[in-house]
Amino acid sequence: MVDEVSDSQPLGLSVCFPAFNEIQNIQGAIEEAHGLLFNSGLDFEVLVCDDGSTDGTGALIDQLAQTYAHVRALHNIRNSGIRYTSERLYHEASKDWVFLNSVDRQWDTAVVFDFLKVSDRFDIVVGVRTAKHYGLLRSLISWGFNFLPRLLFGVRTGDAGSVKLVRREVLERVAVTSISPFSEAERIVRAATLGYRIAFIPVAFRPRTAGIARGARPSLVRDALWDVARLWWELKIAGRHSTSRVNGANNPEKMA
Repeated sequence: MVDEVSDSQPLGLSVCFPAFNEIQNIQGAIEEAHGLLFNSGLDFEVLVCDDGSTDGTGALIDQLAQTYAHVRALHNIRNSGIRYTSERLYHEASKDWVFLNSVDRQWDTAVVFDFLKVSDRFDIVVGVRTAKHYGLLRSLISWGFNFLPRLLFGVRTGDAGSVKLVRREVLERVAVTSISPFSEAERIVRAATLGYRIAFIPVAFRPRTAGIARGARPSLVRDALWDVARLWWELKIAGRHSTSRVNGANNPEKMA
């Protein structure tokens, strides 16, 4: 259970799941989240966005949304990638706190309760995986993208690709421009430069048991490196800070 903000105003939480071809995982992940939150005392919603799946994921999340009143299904009309899908979920979330998870069952949704315990003192809470179960190449890529923000910006991003809890004000005020999954780390860097408070909490991480991991594709790594370089230029050379949510990277168009 989570303490309420007041007797009449429970804490608001949007739990968000991007999904692409996750037919083997999606139902268990959504039902687990709904079951955990239903009796929590929170004012919650569960948002799941199908990113143009071809395996029936989209139809299944529609069924889940019809079964559970707190579940809302979104659909991208074409496969647009994890970065776009996550940003769309952030844009659609209606509660004061937004929790981004994945449907591959590698993180327990229950960790959000630990994150909420420190929400009175922090604006972003990032889960740092205690073990990543990666091969050598994926481990090197992960280490590099955790190290670069510290080296280039003096900001710890922790484990930016992990689960995280974000105050909606941060999502509305801090606009990101990355076209790759580096957008999660960019948001942390920009938020830190604006004085937002960031916490890092260890979380357990299970190996994927179904579906396909796509996080280390060469094209994603290339795009992420370009985004790192561009952010360094903007913040360190040009001195530009993007601080409003406008019709751009942070405000994806609504897609039926």
